[in-house]
Amino acid sequence: MKRLMMLAGLGTLLAAGPAAADLKLFPERQATCEGCHGEGGVSEMPEIPSLAGLPEYYALLQLVEFRDGNRDSPEMEATVEGMSNDDLKAAAAFVASFGPPPTQGPGDEALMARGAELSSQNGCGRCHGADYRGGQQMPALRNQRADYVEKALHDYKTERRIGERAAMVEIAANLSDEDIAALAHYFAHQP
Repeated sequence: MKRLMMLAGLGTLLAAGPAAADLKLFPERQATCEGCHGEGGVSEMPEIPSLAGLPEYYALLQLVEFRDGNRDSPEMEATVEGMSNDDLKAAAAFVASFGPPPTQGPGDEALMARGAELSSQNGCGRCHGADYRGGQQMPALRNQRADYVEKALHDYKTERRIGERAAMVEIAANLSDEDIAALAHYFAHQP
């Protein structure tokens, strides 16, 4: 129920039009976004996700989750602390402006084959899209940093990250460390 109310509120928030009326903090914090997530949304920092390719709605959903304390990241919580809805909308639009992430080149043949098999077995494409570009409420996995995907899957497996994504906890629980590494490699090296 809480999730449905939040999603309805986000729909209203996005429909409210362009951010401007209560834009206070995002302009001064925008450089912080690029400082961690990289220029153009392509992260070069270990275990920090690239934001390139994320849909605006998904970015807004995550920013609200961080601001409201529903996702655990002291760095993100500090970044969005005190931000208005308009600030978060501007930040989400900024993320959506990055465009798709660059390809990372061909991957290891054996890991790519194992990752494809695991993705099929676990239905990754059902939620994250057949091409892994995500959607309104799902993150893109295509060309995401492998170390970040590994961290996220380990966090789901150990239930350090649950939130509203209980399905991911259930899926990750059955993955070995080797499976997680293969999946992460597979998503990172999509053509």
